[in-house]
Amino acid sequence: RLGCSFALSSDLQPHRDPQRAPQHHPLQLHRVTAGPAGASSATMLDSTGIPNLPGYMPQAQNARRSRVSLDYQRGMSVVTTDENHPTANAQRARVNAAGAGSLGLAASMMFPGTLKAKVEAKPFTPQFVSMDNKCLSFKAFLKEDMPELPNDGFRIRKFNIFYFLLDHTIRVSEEREENSGLPQGGFLKRARVPLLAADGPASVPVGAASTSAVPADGFVTWEHIRIGQPLVVYGRALSVVDCDQFTRDFYAENKQPQQSNTAHMVPNDPYFMRRKAAEEKMSLKVPDDRRQRFIAFNRKVLRFYCQWDDRAAIYGERRPYILHFYLEDDTIEICEVRLPNDGRDQFSKLLRRQKLPVDTQSALQDIGSGPARFYTDANLRVGERISVFGRPFLIYDCDDFTRHHLSTKFGLDQIPDLTDRIRTPFVAMPEREVPPPMGIGSEEDSLASLNSLIPKPPRRDEAKLMNYAGKALRFLACMHEAPAPEDEGRKFILGYWLADDAISIFEPPAQNSGIVGGKFLERSVRNNPDTGKKFTFKDFFIGAIIKVNCYNFKILDVDNFSKKFIETDGKSMRSSLYTASPTQIMQNLQKRYEEAKEALRAAFHVMDEDRSGNITHEEFIESLTLLHYDIEMKDAEPLLIWFDPDWKGYISYADFCDAIIRAAKFPAFLKEYTLEKGIQNGKSSPLRAMKTTSPVQRSGSGQALSIGSQGGGSRPGTQGPRDKS
Repeated sequence: RLGCSFALSSDLQPHRDPQRAPQHHPLQLHRVTAGPAGASSATMLDSTGIPNLPGYMPQAQNARRSRVSLDYQRGMSVVTTDENHPTANAQRARVNAAGAGSLGLAASMMFPGTLKAKVEAKPFTPQFVSMDNKCLSFKAFLKEDMPELPNDGFRIRKFNIFYFLLDHTIRVSEEREENSGLPQGGFLKRARVPLLAADGPASVPVGAASTSAVPADGFVTWEHIRIGQPLVVYGRALSVVDCDQFTRDFYAENKQPQQSNTAHMVPNDPYFMRRKAAEEKMSLKVPDDRRQRFIAFNRKVLRFYCQWDDRAAIYGERRPYILHFYLEDDTIEICEVRLPNDGRDQFSKLLRRQKLPVDTQSALQDIGSGPARFYTDANLRVGERISVFGRPFLIYDCDDFTRHHLSTKFGLDQIPDLTDRIRTPFVAMPEREVPPPMGIGSEEDSLASLNSLIPKPPRRDEAKLMNYAGKALRFLACMHEAPAPEDEGRKFILGYWLADDAISIFEPPAQNSGIVGGKFLERSVRNNPDTGKKFTFKDFFIGAIIKVNCYNFKILDVDNFSKKFIETDGKSMRSSLYTASPTQIMQNLQKRYEEAKEALRAAFHVMDEDRSGNITHEEFIESLTLLHYDIEMKDAEPLLIWFDPDWKGYISYADFCDAIIRAAKFPAFLKEYTLEKGIQNGKSSPLRAMKTTSPVQRSGSGQALSIGSQGGGSRPGTQGPRDKS
């Protein structure tokens, strides 16, 4: 093989603009060949066959661009070049020299002009070339029902229908109208539309001419689109009313001309007609100097108190609000009034600050046009109602600044206050029904669960526990109407505890009865089946029938303490558990005096109700009762004589302390007092003599002197200031 190399003899310089490129001598290409002796020779070659390099152009004088375009011959696209171009001529010459037989179909496709004489073919243009970028344009409208519109109930929507002849597809777009309230734009993307009638698949083309046939594939073609007839697009009948000139010419060439009359017009949309009428009614805006109003009425607000009565609706109620009217721009805001425990979310405002239209219904319908009238301070009056977007508000009061403004500007001096008229009448709370106890726990526990969500332990009556601690009423009972013969004759001790109203039943053991005695009922609180409440001491009396746990007990007898307590209606607190002799009382008082002298002094002042420094005999006996000493007036005579030796009728604090200090001599005094009292021979006691004789006579008697000598001597003729005898 012979190796060769090429060299460019001229300078190749890049130029963006070939017209402004510098003129040089033509491009010369040299071929260097090596000889047998190593010598080389250069041969000049033609550069016309060399393609143009990117950014470089040959500097030939006759260099020009070759116009290359596509052409369609015999139904195929071929390359058409300039016949004056030398390359095209050379290739055409080679094709002609080779002949049609050697090149075949490819040569005829590449160079259609070379084989016209040899190959005869009927010229034609393919459909995808002739119908490329050609579409039919139509105007249509749709009357769409809208039941939510109050007046008309329908809307008119305008559409543009584009039918593409290349692939028989259809694209539908809706004309955009400002403030229509409907989503407009693309209605149907480019696609083939099935041939349907208004009530389903059509067997006859909808809107087609009488000579047209339904296509086999069942899609809409240009023959089915006719002016004045509906075109069903997926169940929606679009009324075709017009088309452009190209579409009319197309149908005329295919001998199916469209209607040219203008009878098919698009009806007017009632929504836009109402808006247009509202805009025509709008009056011209009166020039308003906002700056001047801002300076004059800045931070000046009228305050009205109003109420919204919504009781006509389900779960409705009357709710209070505060209406603020800003004088600087005639805007209104409505604030909610927070009530305690109203159960509502904390929204500060029902209506934000804005101008409130008078006719809210027309304001909502005529969107965009704006209402003609707004509420001003001239429309707000106490006792009148205003409409806040369909909600009636009653103005019942206003503040002092608002009253002054209305009086100054409008001359309204007599502004009523309707607060009492809108108040809700007082309704007493219904009493809650207390359900019966569940049987779990005490009744107080059940009531605690009823009164609060988080039950608390029931509070005990501490005063009752302190006063009645350990005190019980005891009764002798038997079974009433015994259920078994062996139960007859059984005896029970029924105890009623005053501290907590509990009941306990004890059965004393009986010999040879065959029944083991002991606790019949543990101490517990029981309810009276007749009243439904807890037993009280008034329910226990001789002959009463007490029903406990389906057992009926008849009370046969009662002890003395219980009898006295019931007869005095609970005022007498004499209990055998606290019965004490006078000697024991004096010993106990002496012990208390030695251990807590100040406490005993405070107790003396508590006994002295009138703060005179002295206590009477009755107050002294009552104080002993409060100290849980069971003593009566007749048994307290030696104590009264010991504390009041002069029988003044009262005891001073000094005498009280002196008597307690001398408590060691009280047993001897009591013994002598018992001997001298002379109960056996019928002599009267000092207390009986006190009621029949004067203090002077009592002080002169020997009996009084002998008794009083034990208490430090007598004082004849002395009478105390509080001697009640």
